[in-house]
Amino acid sequence: MKMSYQKIFEPGTIGKCKLKNRIIMAPMGNINMADPIGRPLAKMIDYFVERAKGGTGLLITGLIPVSYGIDPTVSEDNDTTYFPRIDGSSRTRLAGWRDLAAGVHSYNAKIFIQLTAGLGRVGSPEPFLKGKILKSASLNKNFYVPQLPHFPLSDRKIRKMVKSFGQCAINAKVSGFDGVQLHGHEGYFMDQLTSAPWNRRKLGRYRNKFQFAIDVVREIKKTCGEDFPIIYRVDLTQGLRESYGEEIFKRRFRGAERTIEEGLEFCKALAEAGVDAFDVDKGCYDNWFWPHPPGYFDDIPYVEEMAGRLKDYFRKNKINAQVIAVGKLGDPDKAEEVLAKGWADFFMLGRPLLADPYWPQKVRENRVQEIVHCIGDQEGCIQSFIMGGHPCCTVNPYTGFEDTKRLTKAEKSKKVAIIGAGPGGCEAARTAWARGHQVTLFEKTDRVGGQLAAGSKMKIKHDVARYLRNLQHQMDLLSQEGMEIKYQTTVDGEELKGKYDVIICANGLKPTRPQIEGQDQIPSSEAREFLMQGMQLPADAKKVTVIGGGVVGCEVAYSLAYEKGVEVTVVEMLPNLMTGVVHANRSMLLWMMMGKGSPSGRPEDGLAKPVQAFTSSKVVRMQPGKVVIMANRKRKDPYTPWQTLIPDNIHNPFDRPLNPENVEEITIDTDYVIYATGGEADDHLYYELLREKAAPEIYCIGDARETGRAWEAITSANEVARSI
Repeated sequence: MKMSYQKIFEPGTIGKCKLKNRIIMAPMGNINMADPIGRPLAKMIDYFVERAKGGTGLLITGLIPVSYGIDPTVSEDNDTTYFPRIDGSSRTRLAGWRDLAAGVHSYNAKIFIQLTAGLGRVGSPEPFLKGKILKSASLNKNFYVPQLPHFPLSDRKIRKMVKSFGQCAINAKVSGFDGVQLHGHEGYFMDQLTSAPWNRRKLGRYRNKFQFAIDVVREIKKTCGEDFPIIYRVDLTQGLRESYGEEIFKRRFRGAERTIEEGLEFCKALAEAGVDAFDVDKGCYDNWFWPHPPGYFDDIPYVEEMAGRLKDYFRKNKINAQVIAVGKLGDPDKAEEVLAKGWADFFMLGRPLLADPYWPQKVRENRVQEIVHCIGDQEGCIQSFIMGGHPCCTVNPYTGFEDTKRLTKAEKSKKVAIIGAGPGGCEAARTAWARGHQVTLFEKTDRVGGQLAAGSKMKIKHDVARYLRNLQHQMDLLSQEGMEIKYQTTVDGEELKGKYDVIICANGLKPTRPQIEGQDQIPSSEAREFLMQGMQLPADAKKVTVIGGGVVGCEVAYSLAYEKGVEVTVVEMLPNLMTGVVHANRSMLLWMMMGKGSPSGRPEDGLAKPVQAFTSSKVVRMQPGKVVIMANRKRKDPYTPWQTLIPDNIHNPFDRPLNPENVEEITIDTDYVIYATGGEADDHLYYELLREKAAPEIYCIGDARETGRAWEAITSANEVARSI
């Protein structure tokens, strides 16, 4: 029986602002979506308008700093900005904001602007290297390069920021915005000024941790009027003690954090100052997986604990403020449950609306099976702009490109063959079919999925499994429409030659396995093969060594310990595990591997025996029951989930290379070996087709071209299919 989702689509109010449903688009950084003066570009406007068109009731922009000239981390060279700006009184800058508000309002949606005090200690260290003084609430270490200090901001500068909040808010109001959201969570500057781990001021007005936020709220209400609504985004607790244990908590944070009890008092004080609603999460940069829940988490890992507790506190204390739930609510059944149980008045969707802007419309029309689900890899939504891009999405190639990517009918219908039904092949097939081409999709297995199929077998990859179920449903619908899909079919150049106008090779990668002395002495398998066979170990295998500490190796290692209860060791040649993986995902997997946490979020569900890991290490030989490695004596501690890996193009002057000769031999008891050593592009078919001139147009995409990420495969598939 289909759910009615009545609660989701009830109208509601935040202050005096009436919303058509209970769905709010969470703020996500709109980095590099504005021009050099901070004026929103068509890229940003079309991005939000698409989600308003999809049925979202309220949209909130990504963070907009108010602290130019105060916090040097929000500016780039020559005082340009990668953030949108609404500070000051530039009419030129306001023009883009007016266009944005008008576009969203066209679909009877409302829009709030998110204002932030800045980045402080979690900002880039680069300004320091260029001679600028970094700032925070007190003397704090830079998050990325802890050797660099952030000095306390003066009360005068803080009061200047308060005034800037008011000016930015009134600028937003006259531009047509319906309200403001204050970015008070996650360890950003506002959180630094309002919580004990970072605000250790002994003198002045702002020694009171609550004062800065209270002053900001009052300033906005004074400037914009009492009826201009304010949402405050707050981490009810930073979760530091819980995430990392007592020893690290005391060493790094002096035993101080915002407890849930203090968080409740903070929200009460803010409500009395004029805040109309709170969206409430957990955590900060030092445990980034809490405010940015990766795919490893179960659904709604802390909604009841955070939003539910705040809602109950407001009821008992007769506080008239709304509560907004956030955190992995992409399953509409879960969203409906949260509202029905009274844990929150509204709920936020962030990445689910990047994956599918029409999530609200599909739910309202009971087309839930058609929702394109977020896979939780965060490669597009976060990693993209960390590396210098803008928000986009692995599973939705149009996200962030709404202004440039158009799906149009082809002038001439062509016969198109696509080899491989992984995410890239399916995207190419779907797009080419929508353009009016005759498409045949060849797949050697009996289902879609490609490389993601193996990953989906692990319990921690349930988001991927959900996405693949949707992808299979999409392909089934297209098959019913007439698109030809040939499962359990392998083709070669001879079979394809001369039969198609376009051939797209999306046939994936070939796993590689290093040659190691004595490797035939221990039973083994390749990681993807092992997963597709259901993670079956020999009955007597109690100790497993995983060679390769990239994301696949670490996911397999944790899953073996989590699902099978075996002892696992990971051996990685590089100095760090999971190099290049998004910080939230990397830190959470490390946190789980070290036995501190779990997919449920409850420490008691953690591993009884942590996964052992060696970095800067190499397997040199094997013998029955033994794996022998050479490990660098100065190797890093592999388990520092609170420490992010900065991109290679940002120089850290404190990094020192290891002496490769300073090694020790270590023997690891092993019953079974899993090779997670990557793979190479399977491009033989592509070059065969080129050599035989098998078709006028021949393309190679995804892992068949270069091994990488699903984001790259789907993006290139869409690009090619829109051009043929």
